[in-house]
Amino acid sequence: MADFYFTDRKYNQLGIASTDELASSSVIAIDDIGGQEGDYQSVDGGYRSYSATLHFSPDQSAQVKEMAKVGNFVLFKGRAGESVWTTILSAEHDPLAGTNTFVAEDASIDLINGTVGAYAVSSAMTIAQYIELFAGDSGFVVGYNEIPDLTRTLNWDSDDSSILTRILSVATQFGVELSFRFEVRGLSVIGKYIDIRKHIGGNKDIYLRVDTDLNKIVTTSDIADLCTAIAGTGGTPEGSDTPITLKGYQWVDPNGRYVLGGDGVLRDPVALRTWSCLLSNTNTNPVDAHITRNKTYEATTQATLLQSVLSDLEKFNHPAVNYEVDIAKLPDTVNIGDTVYLVDEDEQLFLSARVLELTYSYSNESGTAMLGDYLIQASQVSAEYRALAETLAKQNKGQDGKDGIGIQSSIVTYQAGSSGVSAPTGTWSDAVPNVAANQYLWSRTIITMTDGSTSTTYSVGKMGANGADGIGLKSSAVTYQIGTNGTTAPSGTWSSTIPPASQGTYLWSRTVTLYTDGTQNTSYSVAYQGTNGAKGDTGPQGPPGSQNVPMTYVQTAAPTGTIVTNSLWWVGATMSSVTALKRWNGSSWIPDSIAQAVLNIIELNAVTINSAIINSPKINVPFSHAVINESGILSSGNLTLNGTSYSIDGSIEDANGKANGQKYHTELNPDGMSSYITQTDGTTKLHTSRISMGVLELSDLISGLGDNATYNTSSLDAEKIYQLNNVSNPLWEGVSLMGWSGNAQSVTPSKKITDCLNGWKLVWGAYSNGAFTGTGISESEISKTSVLKYPGAGRIIPIMNYANANCSKYVYAYDDHIAGNTKNSDGAAGSVVLIGIYEY
Repeated sequence: MADFYFTDRKYNQLGIASTDELASSSVIAIDDIGGQEGDYQSVDGGYRSYSATLHFSPDQSAQVKEMAKVGNFVLFKGRAGESVWTTILSAEHDPLAGTNTFVAEDASIDLINGTVGAYAVSSAMTIAQYIELFAGDSGFVVGYNEIPDLTRTLNWDSDDSSILTRILSVATQFGVELSFRFEVRGLSVIGKYIDIRKHIGGNKDIYLRVDTDLNKIVTTSDIADLCTAIAGTGGTPEGSDTPITLKGYQWVDPNGRYVLGGDGVLRDPVALRTWSCLLSNTNTNPVDAHITRNKTYEATTQATLLQSVLSDLEKFNHPAVNYEVDIAKLPDTVNIGDTVYLVDEDEQLFLSARVLELTYSYSNESGTAMLGDYLIQASQVSAEYRALAETLAKQNKGQDGKDGIGIQSSIVTYQAGSSGVSAPTGTWSDAVPNVAANQYLWSRTIITMTDGSTSTTYSVGKMGANGADGIGLKSSAVTYQIGTNGTTAPSGTWSSTIPPASQGTYLWSRTVTLYTDGTQNTSYSVAYQGTNGAKGDTGPQGPPGSQNVPMTYVQTAAPTGTIVTNSLWWVGATMSSVTALKRWNGSSWIPDSIAQAVLNIIELNAVTINSAIINSPKINVPFSHAVINESGILSSGNLTLNGTSYSIDGSIEDANGKANGQKYHTELNPDGMSSYITQTDGTTKLHTSRISMGVLELSDLISGLGDNATYNTSSLDAEKIYQLNNVSNPLWEGVSLMGWSGNAQSVTPSKKITDCLNGWKLVWGAYSNGAFTGTGISESEISKTSVLKYPGAGRIIPIMNYANANCSKYVYAYDDHIAGNTKNSDGAAGSVVLIGIYEY
């Protein structure tokens, strides 16, 4: 069950919707079981959306239309108990169908609708600086940040990106994932945060199995984005007029699989052996005809452009494989981004996959997850691929080629420096050193060619400095003093306790706040103690009273003063809000009650019981002269709820309300349902029915009354209904004499006689010249009861024969087959054959 609170843009509550079918009638019904509905989260998208349908009656239409107005807010608790705040982006209101379908997202319209233009920075910035720059005055600030010191120099040429798209682009280039988080107090959002994580979710060693936790696992694969080579183009560096490419950049894959050509194209020879259009039975190892894709990136250095191209080639050099999981029961501990283990033993499918998309239905309390293939691609590389990669690695390290100049080695080392322009002159190390704040981390790549020549390239990044200490609140003290005016604070002694203020004076409070930097702030507030008003005119003379008459009080606080014994106190501000009744016994108020016997409620109107639990061992509802059918027959009796039994007992009356003597009883309990009606003597049951544990029992009176009554009784269950539905089904068809001098012959029906309703029906036909003539049909039966009592006994089957003298067949009937006799072809019996066996 989940509740959803709808507010306007000022956080004023407009209404509540709930998936609870037992909710108050003032609560709007909501479900999220439509095709694209539910609570949707995505790792790549970062944001969260919720779509659902509100169901309303005609008198609720205006309220629901106002609740689901675009721009309004929807607040609810997520599956893990977190606060979720969303903005309604679209809504479809259908008053005739009584539905309103809406879509809401948690990124707010400020980030979704706002756009940003092209942007370039002059120096490296942290991810928090980028996000807060683009988020602007949207109200979102950076929350958790797992990479506070990492900096990047980023540029964007686009001038129409949404703020959300730009922020997600920043996250991609920093290699992190984002999520939105909200701090909610009451129905107001007091904090909106963008959390920065290296990796959303975790591995909790949770196993989900088909037929227990999972309904199914659907595997989808495609090659729409497959390629074996990528020509990458980056952004335009500052001071340049053209974007960068990888032409002229020197790089050697340490694993020997990927090859960067002089034309700036990064190629995968391993994937080429599978996907080249030149592949054939005569050319099993093609080296040409790459599937090349031209892709654009935002990187402004060749080093970062190479990493982007390499990442994409590793992703797209094989078929994309995704797994869509239909989850029957999603553990409460599984969240977006988590790694789970999925097991389908029938399909021999064992996955370790990450939840990249998660849609959860609060109506069904179930979810569907989408898993990305990139977390399981290692298992997709076949042994042949790995062997081929190893061979190419050896080739790329110089084993082949005698005439050309190749790359012999590539060495990467690191050093900290004080300049971001000039490389340091100290000692270079294989290990990445610790870098102080405001210092630079340099990397140096030395490539040695097979002719002995070398080339050296550098890259640099800056370590951000720690920010200055903030100013915090050290202490706060509140004191009080009485003053004579409300303008000037009193000059006397201030006290930490509130002094009594007489009429016409002022109560002053002073708050002194001390900060961690030694500064302080003093503020004042003042309140006036009013004087008594002038005495009013004397009221009219009241009627004579009595000092000893009990009084009745209706108030929340206990009455005080002189109270007459047996006075009553209704506890509550008004009679409509009373919570208890108490009586004054002369010294104290004691709980009291009103005896049920003295209550005489003629009519009780305008009573609504919402979400109530009625605890009573027995509820009795009498009725008199109630119409029970269209013929005008009446009945009087009682409807009773007693523990686990629901029963109706009554008598039959004519149209004038006069009883005719017949009684009836209907009861529903955990064992089933039973019902009967009597004869006019009131005791002899005329018709009886009972349904219990899948069996229907019926009984009808044949004759007699009381102890001399006789009945027809029968029962019906699923097996008998199945047998009835299959009566006359063919169980065997063919042509058989059921025995001749050389073979006794036998037939085996497709269903045992014990599985039939009554037994087998045998159909015979005329036989001439070795074939059934198509005429002379005769039928005979073998009963199930007889076979059960005399299994395998010889049976004489008389057969009427039109053309010849009547004959008979001698057979032996068993539970599962019928055996013949070698004499069944003698005489007239030889002109009759068995052509079919049917269930009856």
